[in-house]
Amino acid sequence: MVWLGPRWRGAFRPRLHDPPPGYHPPRPRIPLQERQRIARQEWILEHILLVILIPVAVAVAAIIVLMTAGYR
Repeated sequence: MVWLGPRWRGAFRPRLHDPPPGYHPPRPRIPLQERQRIARQEWILEHILLVILIPVAVAVAAIIVLMTAGYR
């Protein structure tokens, strides 16, 4: 392994001549419109999940309460 950390008081930092296997250079920055589209899509998915998960959690809690009440 090669140490890629910062220099320490005169310590030698080796340089990589060849990239490691599987290395891909960083992608160029995503355009603003693309970032906005992704953010909008994530916002919609989060709200859909919220609308689905809250009633499911309430239903599960109600089932547990009814099962424990019926057990007595």
